[in-house]
Amino acid sequence: MTEEAAPSSTPVPAPGLGAALLPAPAGMRVAYGPESGPYGTLRATGAGPAATRRSSSCATTPALDAAAPEVRSAPAAVVAYSSDAGSVTQALVELPAAFPAELPGRCASYRAVVDGERVTYTTRQIDLPPLGDRSRAYVTAVSGGGQRLEVGSVAVMRGRVVMSLLVVAREVKDAGLAEQSRKAYERLERATTTAR
Repeated sequence: MTEEAAPSSTPVPAPGLGAALLPAPAGMRVAYGPESGPYGTLRATGAGPAATRRSSSCATTPALDAAAPEVRSAPAAVVAYSSDAGSVTQALVELPAAFPAELPGRCASYRAVVDGERVTYTTRQIDLPPLGDRSRAYVTAVSGGGQRLEVGSVAVMRGRVVMSLLVVAREVKDAGLAEQSRKAYERLERATTTAR
């Protein structure tokens, strides 16, 4: 379900995006970035998403599509953190009229071949406390090749900025994803309020 809150009264400027990124969560180290620039040119939006798109049309939902012209050229900032337990990746993208689409019903459970292995994806939408102007969250269980992990995917819109948060772990708990999302959004809110 799409969650909506009171709209932001003032557009959020892109120059503050880098300052609005999360600092490293406890016990995690920087794996990538922070990097700023047009969304489609950032390393984190390159080979990985392209390979994912080739595995299945469902694989990029509900993420932003870096191949779309308006998304590719949008100002953005990205950072990724990792630990032995998993990873957290955050992207902030200035997109005046775009928000990730809802997951199509046919994509709730599907199989794809990734690096020669058959992988099963099962996704459920979860209800997190509303954040920003719009928000949406999913948890996807990924199994195959003798491994199983979960991916929490959160998208939040504040003004004209879309925040994307991906949390990868053996198990992504709803409460933990909600807490990480709240911290990330509060950081964005503080940075953009100061920028105004």
